[in-house]
Amino acid sequence: MRFGIHMPLKGGFPRNVKRAAEIGCQSLQIFVGNPTAWSLPRVDREELERRRLVLDKYGIEPLIVHAAYLVNLAAAKKDFYEKSCRLLRDTMERAYLLGSPYVVMHVGSHGGRGFKEGLDLFISTLQGEIENWPPHVELLLENTSGAGTSLGGSFISIGHILGALGDDAPVGVCLDTAHAWAAGYDLSFPEGLQRSMEELKEHVGLENIKVLHINDINTPRGSHRDRHSHLGEGLIGAAGLKAFLGCPWPEEMPAVLETPEMGTHWDAVNLSRLRLYAGDTS
Repeated sequence: MRFGIHMPLKGGFPRNVKRAAEIGCQSLQIFVGNPTAWSLPRVDREELERRRLVLDKYGIEPLIVHAAYLVNLAAAKKDFYEKSCRLLRDTMERAYLLGSPYVVMHVGSHGGRGFKEGLDLFISTLQGEIENWPPHVELLLENTSGAGTSLGGSFISIGHILGALGDDAPVGVCLDTAHAWAAGYDLSFPEGLQRSMEELKEHVGLENIKVLHINDINTPRGSHRDRHSHLGEGLIGAAGLKAFLGCPWPEEMPAVLETPEMGTHWDAVNLSRLRLYAGDTS
């Protein structure tokens, strides 16, 4: 696995990449702008090239871009929907310029129109938007906690999206352990993990999972409440995370932390625990 963190941008890109490498990161995830804003900062191609060189210098690969939280391709309001499509296009383009192969995006919310209607709109939107994306960048659908009107809380629903788009679509999956737990998947005991993995294999396909978000969580399983915890200090726990990481994931699978207090000493603590749970002795 290639272990990493979600890197805050405050403090400067080169400085933060250097710090991440010093604590043992091999991959990184970032926002390319304010995650709660509708526009990205102005493109400075020279600056983007400098950032690519910094990543190369420290051997960080892959760089993963996380789309803004606002993006919702199933939005009921027309202006919100149109801004979401535009922001996703801009994010995909920015990822391409940074040399990032993946953009992670939450599946979104139907906003009260109904689950089937929201899912159908999400699928049809992706089918129409793919032609607007740059080459060599894949959109990864992140499973959600299943709260309220959100889509993508079940592996079955994510598999339905992938099936509708077809094998040639540049779309895969980012699997978040905390979100899976909140949606009702038991990752803390061997029997529950086995059932969860069987559903994942049947409906999503392990080959379609390109990034893992490794997070513990302190809300009850099936609560649909997403509250990340430091590794080993939540309800999935050390044993559950060890078992999950021991599943047959590819050797180069990025495993990224989104644990609390990012940008502090906790990054190194959680990264060390992640390596331990994964059985990494390097």
